[in-house]
This record gives sequence, C-alpha cells and structure tokens, in this order.
Amino acid sequence: MSDRRFYAHSIEGDPPEKWQPLEEHLSNVAELAAKFAESFGGEKWARIAGSWHDLGKGTLAWQAYLRKVNKIADEFSNDYDGHPNHAALGANHLYELSREAGKLLAYCVSGHHAGLPNWDGSSRAALKSRLELDYPDVHIAMDAPVFPADLPFTIEPNRFGFSVQFFVRMLLSCLVDADYLDTEQFLDEYRAHWRAESLQLNQLHQTFWTSFDRLRDRANSLSVVNQQRESVLADCLQAAKQEAGLFSLTVPTGGGKTLASLAFALEHALKTGKQRIIYVIPFTSIIEQNAAVFGKMLGKEAVLEHHCNFIADDADWKMRLATENWDAPIIVTTNVQFFNSFYANKTAIGE
Repeated sequence: MSDRRFYAHSIEGDPPEKWQPLEEHLSNVAELAAKFAESFGGEKWARIAGSWHDLGKGTLAWQAYLRKVNKIADEFSNDYDGHPNHAALGANHLYELSREAGKLLAYCVSGHHAGLPNWDGSSRAALKSRLELDYPDVHIAMDAPVFPADLPFTIEPNRFGFSVQFFVRMLLSCLVDADYLDTEQFLDEYRAHWRAESLQLNQLHQTFWTSFDRLRDRANSLSVVNQQRESVLADCLQAAKQEAGLFSLTVPTGGGKTLASLAFALEHALKTGKQRIIYVIPFTSIIEQNAAVFGKMLGKEAVLEHHCNFIADDADWKMRLATENWDAPIIVTTNVQFFNSFYANKTAIGE
C-alpha cells in the first residue's frame, strides 16, 4: 500500500504522476489558511483545518473516483464506489479526536465545499448526522493535531453563541480561500498570476496625497467652503491617529466628507496594520458616486465596486477575480452584500 501515490487534484489528459500530491496540497492549504487567520489570532486553528480538510481524499474510494473521471485504469480501479464525500471524513476524524475544538473545526472542514451545516435537524446534511456515519480507512499518515487550549479572544457570557459562530465563519473563510487559491495555483497558473499583482495600501496612500495636492492647486483654497473642507480633513487625520474603534463623521453635503473619509481610512489602516478598506453603503447610487471618486483619486484598479448593479468587464481579469474573495485594497459594497458575506452559510461572497 505504501507505494501508492495519493493525489488531491487531477489534470485532464495528464498521467497521475503530474497531478498534485495530496500531502503537498494539505501542507500548502494549512500554511496559507494560517497566514490568513493571523490577523485575528486564529492561525493555529486554521492550520489544523487546512491540514485535515481533504483527508477524505486519502481513501482508496476517492482515488478510484479520481481515476474514473479521467478514464484511467490502474490498481485503484476496483475500489470505485461513486463520488465519496471527502470533506465529511476529515470532519469526522477531528470530532473523534476532540469534542470541543475538534467540533468547531469539523464545521469548517465539513462545509468547505457545501457551506456551513447546522448541527442537528432532519436533513442528512446536518453535521451531527454526517459525523455518525461510517467512513472508509485513510491510507495517508497524519499526526494527531495539537488543539489550541483556548479561543484567541475573550468571550462575554451573554455573547457566547454569537462570538463562537463568528469565529467559525472566519476560520471557514480562511480555509475556503486557501483551498481555492492553492488549487488554482496548481491547475491554472495564468489566473494565479493575475491575482499576484495587487496594490498595497501604503502605495495608495502616496497616490492619494499626490492626487489630493493637485486638487488643492486647482481649487480656490481661500473660499469659505474650502476652508471648512480643510477643517473637516484635519479633524479626520487627527482621529486617524487613535487606536482602532468606532468613529462617526457628520458633515453637511458639499463638506468634503468623501475624500476626508478616504484620507482617514488610509491613515488609520496604515497605523493599525489593516489590509483592506471596506465602504459599506445602503444605496447603489451613492456607491457608484463614491467608487467613481475613489477610482479617480487612486486608479480604477485599486477599487473593487461589488453590488447587484455592477458587472465587471469581461476583459478586466483582475476585477473579475477580485470579486471572488474581495482581494482588493478598497472595496465599495452594499449593506446587503456585506452582511451576506458574513452571515450566509455559503462558501463564496454573493452566493
């Protein structure tokens, strides 16, 4: 059995030895998911989820399925038994190892393709039902994970349920994105190349002030309106020096709040080590106006406008790819789109 190679993904037309080895995929996803989760202290959790998410592909039945769809007959052929549920098997093993940490990770592993399941219910898709099934043996070596002793945050007693489910959703997001990106890197290097070329907030900070200084040079800075706009901007820049938290900005129409808020966001993001700026606005008409202003100041490639009325140009590969996981420095979206991305049980934004 030890001379058999197990693979995560196949390439149509290529022999198995050119497919991606399962161990390589598990390792890549574990490290990438951990990197994504560093920002909220969940890297240990995400690394375990990544290491175990495709454990079910280490079975004879799944390897036989992989050969079947590629019309390859070899020593695995006799083990074919349809399309096995590889995600549920990894979840089952984690739950057997730990009824606490393992259970939280089981939600993520079980749902990394189909979405987060409910724990119980009449549906066979409920996580409890999946964990009670019998699964085939796994034929790849896996060291038992060292589960974190604590969650990476303090839970207020009256917010226990909300805090835990939100943490699980964040872990799922890290796992799904890492899984998708590593798979894409192996199967479609062309798409992966487009993703790699993204702007950073420190670059946009410089671009913003270059554009803003040009506006100042053209404007009548002595006018009363512009004096008030400068005052609003100064207040925003001062507030940006504070620690991360909740801020409010109330300015009459024409007071320069669009650019002042962007200046605040860029300054504050750099100070607090944030990676993205997300504008959440209730009305698409205002979104379109703001996105146009931001694009003029920073360049269209820096701003992802994502809502029901916006359709990216087929030729704009970067923009189309960015909508899949909001991989852009500035995102402008609707309240509905934003909250769906957090609270839906799906694995992709906007599903």
